[in-house]
Amino acid sequence: MELEKETGRSRTAVLKRFGFRKETQECRMSLVSHLEEFRKRLVACIICFFAAVLICLGQAAWLTERLMEKAQGFQFVYIAPTELVLSYVRLALTGGVSLACPVMLYQIWGFIRPGLTRRERQSCFVILTFGMLLFLIGAAFAFEIVLPITLLFFAGMNAGQTISPMVSIESYISFVSTTLVTFGIVFELPVVVIMFTRIGLLNPAMLRKNRKYVILAVFVLAAFITPPDVTSQILVAFPMLFLFEISLLLSRILFRKRLKREMQVNGQEAGDV
Repeated sequence: MELEKETGRSRTAVLKRFGFRKETQECRMSLVSHLEEFRKRLVACIICFFAAVLICLGQAAWLTERLMEKAQGFQFVYIAPTELVLSYVRLALTGGVSLACPVMLYQIWGFIRPGLTRRERQSCFVILTFGMLLFLIGAAFAFEIVLPITLLFFAGMNAGQTISPMVSIESYISFVSTTLVTFGIVFELPVVVIMFTRIGLLNPAMLRKNRKYVILAVFVLAAFITPPDVTSQILVAFPMLFLFEISLLLSRILFRKRLKREMQVNGQEAGDV
């Protein structure tokens, strides 16, 4: 008897968390339908992910060849019997996440969309789309520009030496994956600034105040990952500085809109009084 009462209280608490005041048949059906939709979308994400992994696994050898073409002057080896196979699997998992990511985001969007207001839907859609696009641009920038320059610099350090640059394929794929993901995340700076400005954690004054430190950090990073010539450093640093300036501009626009909206709300409250 006590167990049944405790179960009833727990069920009522769960329903209240979903916005239901009273436990009715309609409430229970609505909660069940939400859980069923969540299950279907989760299954769709899992199926899509494994399908993408299988596709990438079938092309793993070709993908590895394309990655090795970026590393001129290096010789690649695998030092364990299973290393090459595990490298293919790792590459397939990374590629599977990349290919399935749009579908996963679509499923997440489809699940949360009905519970959002019109304005929240617009904001979330813009942030998700803009964020995914910036991540792809950052990864492409790293693959086409940063990676060749960095690898050429590391290979050139061995000029005239007796040590041969032999790299295990597993460590190379790990290095490439880390570089692509890192620059993809760095290129998310405008999205982060937009979100923090909207919730009041950032404002244009804070960004302007720290601009000189950002510029210094960008050029230090560019000097670290590129050969010691000005052209390569500027080639890497300029896109990141451009992203920061775009972030500052977006922060200024959003901050002004937020101030204007707060002034309107305060004016309405003063009028009501």
